[in-house]
Amino acid sequence: MYSHIYNFIQKIILKKSLSSDAANLIKNIKVKNIIDVGCGESDIFNYFKIKKSQRYYGYELDDYFVIKLKKKFKKKNINFYKKDINQINFKNFDHKNSIILLIGIFHHLDNRSIKKFIKKVKKFKFLSIDAVILPNQSFITKILFFLDRGRFIRELKDYKKLLVHANYKLLRNRYIRAPYDHVMFFKNIDKKKIDKILRKI
Repeated sequence: MYSHIYNFIQKIILKKSLSSDAANLIKNIKVKNIIDVGCGESDIFNYFKIKKSQRYYGYELDDYFVIKLKKKFKKKNINFYKKDINQINFKNFDHKNSIILLIGIFHHLDNRSIKKFIKKVKKFKFLSIDAVILPNQSFITKILFFLDRGRFIRELKDYKKLLVHANYKLLRNRYIRAPYDHVMFFKNIDKKKIDKILRKI
């Protein structure tokens, strides 16, 4: 039931999908494995077509999404698994040819889980996008943060302490129709490529 409500709300409030920026990045870098943690509806496939030489791994905890996606995508190079971030064995992937996507994930994870993840994937390319608390945000923003199911929306300085050696870009009012701020963190990815996708509307 929650999954249907979530999808309905997403369609109303989003002016631009967070996954669209991730998809544009993948189009601009050479990568074999796409590891989508907390893939949800795998919205990323609305914005790019996976190549035959690539493999997509979608990880999700909600049975509704996993079952639905397995029925929808039946290609051998697209796979879905019911696992959380701590259950994924990243050693199975070649870090030089893989990218990890974490779209709206970190604000659902406590500090300990993020630290464990960062330790495991320090050589990987990764891209994350999450809500961020900034000074002088509007009352509407604060209400939306309060209503978010993620219990760990952090201030920028707190994300930076956890995501050590990662670069970041502040994204103000980019995705939501109401005042709402996000931060994109990325590691082992050329800054120029990030700038290029962020210039696209």
